[in-house]
Amino acid sequence: MLELEMLNWLKQRIVDVIKWFADIFIVIFKALWDLVTDLFSWVFDQLMGLVVSALSAIDLGGLNNYNPQTGFTSEMLNIMGLLGVGEASAIIVTAIGIRLILQLIPFTRLGS
Repeated sequence: MLELEMLNWLKQRIVDVIKWFADIFIVIFKALWDLVTDLFSWVFDQLMGLVVSALSAIDLGGLNNYNPQTGFTSEMLNIMGLLGVGEASAIIVTAIGIRLILQLIPFTRLGS
């Protein structure tokens, strides 16, 4: 009878130690998870700070004559025409329209 009690006591102690290690593992995992998410947030914050610094360093002095109510200046319209912004916008809008139309046809949703 004494041996059975000792075995039960030993079994209970082993279970307690295993539970303690499991609890420690869970706490360490949660701490590491918080560390990784904080690290990601910190890196993202630093990157956004760099972007803000880069954007504030851009000289926008050429946009002095720009008025949103009247539209773009003639120089801006000329550059946009030379770059093909109108044609590119038409191609993109057409592609989006075709994709939306294809979504209405049965069995074509698998590929788009």
